[in-house]
Amino acid sequence: MFAYLCKGVRGKRRGFTLIELVVVLAILAVIIALAIPRYLAARKKAYKSEADNILQETKSNEWAYYQQNNLFDTTPTGANMGLAFPPGMHWNNPSINGTTTNITITMSGLVAPLTAADSTWITLSGDGSSSAGASF
Repeated sequence: MFAYLCKGVRGKRRGFTLIELVVVLAILAVIIALAIPRYLAARKKAYKSEADNILQETKSNEWAYYQQNNLFDTTPTGANMGLAFPPGMHWNNPSINGTTTNITITMSGLVAPLTAADSTWITLSGDGSSSAGASF
């Protein structure tokens, strides 16, 4: 006797209600809103690591050049040191500015999400000291 009543109730209840779908979408939106900033921060950190590695190599070459010649290579591209940069960098090639006893090696962003305003640098001094920084 009750079998037909249960069958009728089951037949009407198919799929999800609108409120259930809205709740699921809201939960997904919150999860995505929390995940995207972390992803972008990790991505920028990876780009900064790329620049730091290239600057470290340039710094090592500059110190070697300084030990041999008692002055830094002040050519804007470091041509006297024989620098070769990897293809596909997200940064412009380092630019070298300064004097034969103090130089600053700077790299600026090239590929999105980096911009030209995003830069990182190392300053070397003939007394053996160095400092580094970044604008992002």
